Parts: sequence; C-alpha cells; structure tokens
Amino acid sequence: MNNTSFVYDPFSYELDEDPYPTYRWMRDEAPAYYNEEWDFFALTRYADNLAAFVDYETYSSTYGTSLEFMDTAKPDSALIIYMDPPRHNRYRALVSKAFTPRQIQDLEGEIRRIAAGYLDRLVGRERFDVVQDFTARLPMDVISAMLGIPESDRLFVQESSNAILHREPGNPNPTREAIESSGRVMEYFQAQIEERRAKPRDDMMTRLTQVEVEEGGERTRLTDTDIQSFFILLATAGNETVTKLLAALYLALAQNPDQRRLLVDDPKLTVGAVEEILRFDPPSQYQGRVATREVTLHGVRIPRGAKVLLVNGASGRDERKFPDPDRFDVRREIDLHLGLGHGRHFCLGASLARMESRVATEELLARFPEYEVPSDGIERMHSSNVRGLSGLVLEPNPGR
Repeated sequence: MNNTSFVYDPFSYELDEDPYPTYRWMRDEAPAYYNEEWDFFALTRYADNLAAFVDYETYSSTYGTSLEFMDTAKPDSALIIYMDPPRHNRYRALVSKAFTPRQIQDLEGEIRRIAAGYLDRLVGRERFDVVQDFTARLPMDVISAMLGIPESDRLFVQESSNAILHREPGNPNPTREAIESSGRVMEYFQAQIEERRAKPRDDMMTRLTQVEVEEGGERTRLTDTDIQSFFILLATAGNETVTKLLAALYLALAQNPDQRRLLVDDPKLTVGAVEEILRFDPPSQYQGRVATREVTLHGVRIPRGAKVLLVNGASGRDERKFPDPDRFDVRREIDLHLGLGHGRHFCLGASLARMESRVATEELLARFPEYEVPSDGIERMHSSNVRGLSGLVLEPNPGR
C-alpha cells in the first residue's frame, strides 16, 4: 500500500464526518484496500460489491458483519445476518412467514397515524430536533406495534437498542453499557415470548412462536433464542436503519432545497427520494464477510480467512455505475443500489423501511415544506458500520 493521507478506519470519528472523499480515493486507487492496523480488506466499487454480495460461498457471513466482532466464527449464532445457507434458508423461510409483504402493507395507515401524532406536536415551534422528537421515535413505535410491545415499554427497548450499538472513540469493542443493555433486553423479550406462548395474541411476536416449515420430512419451529435474536435485530438494525435514513434524507433536503421543492410539489417523487438517499448516504455503510478461499482482485491477493468489508456506502457513489454520483437527485433513475444489501442477505425489512420512510417524509413536508438546519444543528452518532445523526435541528420557515 502506497503512503497516502487517505486512511480507511471504520472506527474513526473524523472519517465518520465525511467518508466519501476517502471512498472515492479507494475506488480509484485502492479498490481492494488493505488496512494493516485492523487487518481487513475493503471493496468499494459497485461491481465488486455486487458480485461479493451474491457469492456467499466465497464471502461468508458466519464471522459477523461488523468488524469488531469478526475475529472468530459464530456457527451457532441465532442472528440471521450471521448465517450462510443452508441454515440461513431455513431461518429466513420461518421468519418470512410472520413478516409477509401483505402484513407490512397493512401497517401503512398505522404508520401515518403515528407519524402525524409526533409531527402535529411540532407545528408552531421555531425550531426542533427532528431526530429526538420524531425519527428516533417513529421506527420503534412501528416495530413495537407490529410485534405487540406495549407502549409503556417502547422507550426502554429503544434506549437499550441505541446503547447496544454505541462505540467509544478508539475502542471498537462494545461498552459495558452495551453489554448490560443487551442482557436486559434479551430478558425482556424472553418474558414476552413466554407470555405469547401462554396467551397468544394477534401480533408478530405470537406468529413467530407458531410458524413452521417442513425440513427433512419434519415440521420445525423457531426456538426462543431464534426469536429473541430476531427481535434484537429488529430493535437495533430495523430501528437504526430508518432513524438514520430519515435524518440523512432531511439533511440532504435542507442542503438541496430545489430537491425538497420537487417533493412538496409532487409527493409521488418521495419514493425516488428514499431510493436516492439509500444510494447517496445509506445508514449501513459496510457489511463484513470472511473469505473462504483465496481471491485476487485488482492485483491484490486476499487470502483465505481474511476479513473483507463490502463498503456499500462507497459503491453508491461509484461513477462507473451512477453518473454524477455526488449530486443528490430525487428524480434519478436507479435500477439497483446496494444500500439495503443484496443477494441472500438483502434486508428482510426493506419494504417496511421504504414505506416508513416514504410516509414519514410525506407527512413532514406536508407540515414543514420549508426549513433550514442551523450551523449548530447537527450531532452525529458513532458506530463502526452505521453512519447517521443523533441530532438534527430544523428551523421551519412558514412565511416563505
């Protein structure tokens, strides 16, 4: 690796502020980048990541997807994102039975009601933090309504999931608070599972205790550990994805008011705006894999057992795929981006995330068609593979 001022360190707070110049350098000069300090390779070009996402036989998920957790294999993990086929196939088939597109679509009215409830309280304010007052609350309320988590418990689950993801500067390992929060929320979900088994309800939590698939001539069900792990995934990845996606979109619309006006004038364009932000500045910046065989890419030897980061945050700005990639354009025609992954690990909740984001943005712009972000209005959260804001202050301009 040639000496350069560009260093890709997923744990760097400085990089987290704006990784895209580094990503451009990597795509152009080091498309199979190696970081000696943390001992990993990183792929940043769209074509390379697209191929790697579908080649699970070469790029295994069983070591985990975040760099800090990838030192050892996790063949017995109940997290679906840590599974390869055929185990992944069984688990996904079971979970998908309780997470059908029809059931997701039926939530739109409830999502709109929840969003309106939060946003109506903000009308008339001179400024508000759209993350703290809206985007951090909506996804967990939606997930909780879907699962059947009581309203009185939702703040606990949300705060616990945020704590699980947080990392301190210079330390990639989970904090003590993250470990303790994980234990508490697992205990909470176990109690909820036992309650559903004893007294079934009309919610996803109950359905997950009941779904079956045929395997080897026998009917199998999810274990309690399987279900707990899926809940943790929803409460962390599902919650964080939409929270950060919406904040990134609202910031981009503040920085590109011409694009915001397009959405105000024609709300149908909001569908494209959600896809554009997933390309332009996705919440999940990379997905970790481990090479199961030696691979040579762009003249670089990636040995068997090497940690490989598929940096989908970089591939969305690859000019080899997307013309003028640093321009935010809600009318851009996108046939395929990698903002929600691809292949067997394509985000299970993609349709829910897209619908939540569309509805939330329609409702926000219906009330606040004009707004600005003050110079002190941006606060960033830090995680190795999730990029996003923990605070975003909006100042509406109703008279303009």
